[in-house]
Amino acid sequence: MQSESESKTSLQSVYKSGLCDDCQVGLQYLSGDISGGNARSIAMLQAFQEAIRDYRVLSEKTLVRDLTAKISSYVSFFIECRLHSISMGNAIRFLKSRIAKLPLMQSESESKTSLQSDIERFIYKKIILANKVIVKHAVTKVRDGDVLLTVVVVDSRPKLRGKLLLRRLVEKGLCCTYTHINAVCYTMNEVIRVFLGASSVLSNGTVYSGVGTACVAMVAHAVRVPVLVCCEPYKFHERVQHDSICSNELGLKTMIELSSCLLSGKKVDALPYIDASYDATPSDYVSMIVTDYGMIPEGYCVPYPGHSCPANKCTCNCKGNIAENSGLQILDGYSVTVLV
Repeated sequence: MQSESESKTSLQSVYKSGLCDDCQVGLQYLSGDISGGNARSIAMLQAFQEAIRDYRVLSEKTLVRDLTAKISSYVSFFIECRLHSISMGNAIRFLKSRIAKLPLMQSESESKTSLQSDIERFIYKKIILANKVIVKHAVTKVRDGDVLLTVVVVDSRPKLRGKLLLRRLVEKGLCCTYTHINAVCYTMNEVIRVFLGASSVLSNGTVYSGVGTACVAMVAHAVRVPVLVCCEPYKFHERVQHDSICSNELGLKTMIELSSCLLSGKKVDALPYIDASYDATPSDYVSMIVTDYGMIPEGYCVPYPGHSCPANKCTCNCKGNIAENSGLQILDGYSVTVLV
């Protein structure tokens, strides 16, 4: 685990790193001005675009090796500011694979133009367009009169990010209810369908998302409320994880201290606390995963890029096989997705 407080770097070290052109994005990660898997991935890729545009290869070096090393140094700086998400890691691997496949005889300008176009396509197709298609798929599950948990906004300390969602919904003219997560058991009785977002969907079906997601999904499952998770395919990962203890990101301790002071009126010095950023929701508590490739119901195969199971018979530990009469079609080795 990595704490954000441990990631604070001095301005002197930032300038010594030689990454001044991209330090603004990293510092925005650190301050929280850029948050969310998609926003962080887009900001990082756009920073890479700027770096590739200004890049000049030295005569004694090859473009593929030197540019890969440059990208790795940028990634190291971003990680110093804040541990990168799974989706950001997938985007980094995509860019490095594109660099590695550049023809050796291609000119520097042509290679740079090709990489910038690849990044632009990735942002549009894998993030922006995928998000719009996911919304269209998810809307088919909403009927007139439904009360959703995205309208009954459930929030939690210390960051209280639900207020941002509440503000956006109110601006759209929706009538909303705002409550904290400790009241979710009461609120769930008014809900017909729950929509959740995800930072990643792992190969064993576990949904890796912001802390509190697992609590909401388990309460919904207990009262038989369907839980739909929406996630873009570029967030899928081959990792297998059953809990959020073995791998997680720790937030700033100062935020917990401030929250404790506001609630109790005094500072509790001996209070042991861990501000985990993510939690893991077992697939048993998810009714359906919504992706831009389609919707996948509970208990079905969750393939990921490189998944080798046959079309209708799954040999991995995924609780079953893909039914021929399910009407599902898995395209290009992708599977599950999540929507907020």
